Amino acid sequence: MDTELQDWLRTHPYLSRIADVQGRVEDAAARAEAAPPPAPEQWEAYRAEYGRGVALLRAEQGRPDVAAHGAAALEQVIAALDAAPLPDAVAAGVRELKERFAGRPADLRGAVAWVLDGEHAEAPAQPGLLRYLGWSALRRVLAPTVAAFQAWRDEDGWMHAHCPTCAARPVVAQLVPAAAGRERRLACGCCGTRWKFRRIGCPYCGNATAEKIDVFEVEGEDGLRLDVCQGCNGYLKTVAREGAPDLLLADWTTLQLDALARERGYKRLGTSLYEL
Repeated sequence: MDTELQDWLRTHPYLSRIADVQGRVEDAAARAEAAPPPAPEQWEAYRAEYGRGVALLRAEQGRPDVAAHGAAALEQVIAALDAAPLPDAVAAGVRELKERFAGRPADLRGAVAWVLDGEHAEAPAQPGLLRYLGWSALRRVLAPTVAAFQAWRDEDGWMHAHCPTCAARPVVAQLVPAAAGRERRLACGCCGTRWKFRRIGCPYCGNATAEKIDVFEVEGEDGLRLDVCQGCNGYLKTVAREGAPDLLLADWTTLQLDALARERGYKRLGTSLYEL
């Protein structure tokens, strides 16, 4: 466990249990083999759909084939966790998934397709856990693609509220220094992509009326806030401080902000892998 995470858990001890599970899942996923990024001709085949706002993993042309790597990675993650000490409910869910997919490679590939599809198909067994483990595995598999995609794409040509890689809705934003003040970047809680978005406006309903956007500074959480929209009643967790951005953009490390937003009557509209 790195020092930044240790320090964070020291001041947020209620996150320790999920941190332990998260660490075990990440360790299991780290052993999975990553898929190669798309070849240059695939990027060019995808360019027109990118211009229309179609996410890479939803494209008809140039979409990377990650199904086989994803299924293998998910199988490895499930196997590793089945042998790990976990909370009873999580262990039972992992065991059910292992039994469900044992000797059924087609079902395992179907599960990965369901995770990538964004829930449009019929949910398989343990949907919440499968989505969490599936994206944990796929994040490792997709890492070279996400990095290459970041280098290839024209950020000013996207400016959509959904993730350019997987089409998920953002869960966290970060304000970063820019030539004209601060720029807002959105973070995907599924594949880990980050992308530029307009500074003012709700990424969920498109409301850009400043009078309908409120900012709630969180007491005791320096540089963390909730940007809330009176148009759709949604909220976006926002990191407005320097230091430990990767840690604070991980979604699970700021679940206390989700709880606070819910207490105030706001809805979580981002695509999160964590249930409150």
